[in-house]
Amino acid sequence: MKTLNKIFLTLGVAATLGMSSCVNDLDLQPIDPNEMTDVSQDINQAFAGVYLAFVTSGPNGSSPVAGFDGGMGSFQRALYIGEELPTDESAWVWDPERYGRINYGFVTPDLEIVTGMYFRLICNIALCNEFIKNAQDGYFAGEGAQNAAEYARQARILRAGAYFYVLSFYENPPFALEDVPMGADPTQPGRAAVYDAMVSELEDIVAYYKANSTTTYYGFVGLDAAESLLAKYYLNGEVFAGRADYDKCLAHSQAVIDRLGHGGKYGNGLAPSYSCLFGANNQQYAIGGAADVHEVIWTLPSSRYQNPDGTVVDNLTSWAGSTFLCAAWNKSNGTQVALRVPTNDAAYKDKIGEDLLFTDEDGVRHMYQYYGDATAYAEAKAAYDKAKGDDAEAWKYNVNEYINNVPWAFDPTATFHMSTDWMNYDENWGCLVTRKAFVTKFIWNDTNYSVSDDTRVAFWQTSAHGFTPENKSLVGDDWGNNGYLAWKWTNWMFDNNGNVDYKLSAERVPKTGAAGGDYAVIRLAEVYLMAAEAILQGGGGSQADAVKYVNYIRQRAYGDAYTPWSSVNMAALQDERCRELYQENCRRTDLIRWNLWCTGYTWDWKGGIRSGTNLPEYTKSYPFPTNVIATTSLKQQTGY
Repeated sequence: MKTLNKIFLTLGVAATLGMSSCVNDLDLQPIDPNEMTDVSQDINQAFAGVYLAFVTSGPNGSSPVAGFDGGMGSFQRALYIGEELPTDESAWVWDPERYGRINYGFVTPDLEIVTGMYFRLICNIALCNEFIKNAQDGYFAGEGAQNAAEYARQARILRAGAYFYVLSFYENPPFALEDVPMGADPTQPGRAAVYDAMVSELEDIVAYYKANSTTTYYGFVGLDAAESLLAKYYLNGEVFAGRADYDKCLAHSQAVIDRLGHGGKYGNGLAPSYSCLFGANNQQYAIGGAADVHEVIWTLPSSRYQNPDGTVVDNLTSWAGSTFLCAAWNKSNGTQVALRVPTNDAAYKDKIGEDLLFTDEDGVRHMYQYYGDATAYAEAKAAYDKAKGDDAEAWKYNVNEYINNVPWAFDPTATFHMSTDWMNYDENWGCLVTRKAFVTKFIWNDTNYSVSDDTRVAFWQTSAHGFTPENKSLVGDDWGNNGYLAWKWTNWMFDNNGNVDYKLSAERVPKTGAAGGDYAVIRLAEVYLMAAEAILQGGGGSQADAVKYVNYIRQRAYGDAYTPWSSVNMAALQDERCRELYQENCRRTDLIRWNLWCTGYTWDWKGGIRSGTNLPEYTKSYPFPTNVIATTSLKQQTGY
């Protein structure tokens, strides 16, 4: 990624938002100083660098902070660490030295993750600031220079996206726009002032787009991203500025719904299934994508696929986004035995009608292999006939569960049953588990929390596979016995009906390395839920509209088992938002907005106690890193 490295050098990112005075302490440096390039003649190259900072880990795939985990310091993972790990949705069960007690709701300024969250947000803002300033000053010439104003407008949207999380993470946030001199420390004008600046800028951008016909291309932000983000700001107006701006949230949410809320399977602009939004070919549902609905309003592209000749195309490689959310929930070892079995002995076909090869010469089973060779098929049949007569092998032919319409057998002597083939992805870190309080928010058909009509848990590893919903601890050594694995992103490709396309997945998506799907930052489903919440909070509209919007979400989630609600209150909406948007970097912000972060709601290990306890008020804010406080004029957050 030498291009990004050149942009960091040329645009002087480290010199904005106080980063210049942190350079020595954080050892912020480009990887190859000899790669400096003048990008004044290539605005497209510089503009690409702005977007790359929101997707990739850093220059050359690592972090520009020497010795820092580039994956941890990427935009999506920084947000996940801050928004999800301290909540009921998930916990990180390894690396306590680097993560500290964040699983319990506490951090300290010296933690690496505190540095990573702050650095990624501030660095992205600084990069946007420098690009905007250079575009305004006429720095760019040559091909593409005529697009400078539009590119700067999009950089402002991205900057506002970063500032949203700055406002959420810090009660006294740092602030600087493109007019701050390079090398100057940012100011701390107060949360409300930053909020006012960002909503004013987004209002201007939205007004411009509505007055001027423009096209938003795949992977870029435009009118819908700007207006959805603006609605998201207004939804949190009470926390950010002490103002109930729910009427403005509803107005802008409704405008987005009016533009995007039509077409598709359900006629409301939502993708045909929940799972297909988090698969390897989910980019088709983004604005500018190939599908007939564009639910994903702001996407972080990271498409990865395999050409027919076997070559792998990595459009953007990142250890964040879909890769992170596939690998971190995944773990497989020899203690978990789950094997694919046939459903029709006579034809040797599986449920989807494709020939099976049960074992190779080493006794290892493989999924989704296609054999046109008669000899190979005969060998497979002979191996099956032989094994079927062996009592010790009998369990392999008893179907315990259909997973993605494929039958599987579980070894009764194994503690856990799991296969990386269930997600079509071999990278497995075993870092994340979910908590029982979150599990019980879903509607289950049994007391063991193993069967649900809610398709949003379709890929979870549950008690049906030997896992426990209880969180006896939040440490990695107890993995398998301290929480469910709440899979949401997978490496499958899905067809137009939202079903797994096994053949296309086998042909086009590699099972190792980076996963194939994009990361959705804002979806139309969230806009529907924002509109419903704004209505319930007195922002206008009607109860009927709120119910309708929530039922749109539920209809897709339950499919044939869907029963519409006739009414909705805040408690029900809060739970539905949790179920729909889990792992999408909303949860901590939501709990704080609902006054449920410190008191009023407990979850497993909240406050460091297994049954949960209240959190102190100061934990509503994260601290600035120790090195930043030591080398700038910024004042530390209250309580740290």
